[in-house]
Amino acid sequence: MVFVTIYDGTGYVYVEVTEEFAREYVEMEHREWLIELKETRRHQSLDKSMAHGFDIADPSIDIPLEIERKELRDLLRIALKLLTDKQRIIFLRYVLQNHSFRKIGEELGLHKNTVLEHYKAALQKLKEFFKKYPFKI
Repeated sequence: MVFVTIYDGTGYVYVEVTEEFAREYVEMEHREWLIELKETRRHQSLDKSMAHGFDIADPSIDIPLEIERKELRDLLRIALKLLTDKQRIIFLRYVLQNHSFRKIGEELGLHKNTVLEHYKAALQKLKEFFKKYPFKI
């Protein structure tokens, strides 16, 4: 026989029980404690969400398409890191800013043919990189 401590509503009392009952009682108390802990965390999480607001998905957004676009942006970032600094600058200025090779050359102090060679090398590296990652546009 062993003793277990039980709260009877007014205070704790010691009750003599069998060892088997004591083991089951301890397991039951542990399960209840885990449930209470889980509920406390859930409530804390809900309270935090209420304080910071909920994120509600916009139904007009095509989520699979957005995922593909994000993956493509991530791949493009990786691919651009493969370029040398000059290749990256020239490629981005030509593609994104619509600068001419002559203007880029003036900005960087390079001949327009040198700028063109850097652009072609960058384009070739990017083509080789994206051959490994087929995607739809």
